[in-house]
Amino acid sequence: MVNPKEQKSRKIAIWVIGLMVIVWTVLGVLSFVETENRKRPHTVNITFAGQNALTGKQVFQAYNCMDCHTIVGNGAYFAPDLTKIYEQTGPAWLLAYLGSPGAYPTEAVVNIQLNELIKNGEASVKGIGNLDDYYSEYPKAKERVDERGGVDALMPNLKFSKDEIDGLVAFLKYTSEINTAGWPPEVFAKQTVIDEAKKHLEAKSGLPVKTAVATASGDAGGDATAPSGEEVANAMGCMACHSTDGSVKIGPSWKKLYGEPVALSDGSSVTVDDEYLKNSILKPNDQIVKGFQPGLMPSYDGIVSEQDMDAIIEYIKSIK
Repeated sequence: MVNPKEQKSRKIAIWVIGLMVIVWTVLGVLSFVETENRKRPHTVNITFAGQNALTGKQVFQAYNCMDCHTIVGNGAYFAPDLTKIYEQTGPAWLLAYLGSPGAYPTEAVVNIQLNELIKNGEASVKGIGNLDDYYSEYPKAKERVDERGGVDALMPNLKFSKDEIDGLVAFLKYTSEINTAGWPPEVFAKQTVIDEAKKHLEAKSGLPVKTAVATASGDAGGDATAPSGEEVANAMGCMACHSTDGSVKIGPSWKKLYGEPVALSDGSSVTVDDEYLKNSILKPNDQIVKGFQPGLMPSYDGIVSEQDMDAIIEYIKSIK
């Protein structure tokens, strides 16, 4: 004969277990239902300059970017988390950096990339008319330019093609649209603590700290001493892609370049003179040197003055 108390306890246990199963089932179903807040954007629907985020993700994986970076905390912790980098810096800064990641972009290069996007009617910069508007929309871009512009970076020059760069920007645009529930976490610390940590990391990296860089010759007024060609080249971001010691970065080295014949990608050759250098600065895709990627160097037409261009050319002549 079954004990009434035991029978009652069994019924209660069955009801409790049944209720728990129902709750677990409902929660399990809800975990697979995408609400508007949790909905993840589709990679093929996020595009930039004709490339979609899926293509960019494939580039991201092919170059093993997560060996150094993280996305939503997944990956290695040798380099910054990239989840919200597009939201912070915007497309112009990313284009400027990814084109020559061995050095942080200067303001001139970011401005050139922005002007190209505006001229091409890129939807991602709709409503942005100039660099001030861009900085207002993406204040972290200005912060990076002010703190690091022209300074060497630890990231290697991977020599991305233009399509690969556009794809990466599309992918980083996609990751910025993911609801990450607060990731990456915001750092709460006194400014003195942040400054000390920054100094420590800068010293440990072995990289130079940014110093004042000359800008275009007309910026400081007519009585100011004109900057040297080297100063102009640094301000314009030229040294992020061109070396002076014969090593190959993104573009040809400037060492012993002037007066020498160079082979072009179309099979012809040209002797490097003033005319060739000016054309390369203003119309960089007209004559691509053999072995180098087209479409990476932006046009400086309307950005660099004749005086600054002449100064750069004289500097190139001096590099023996």
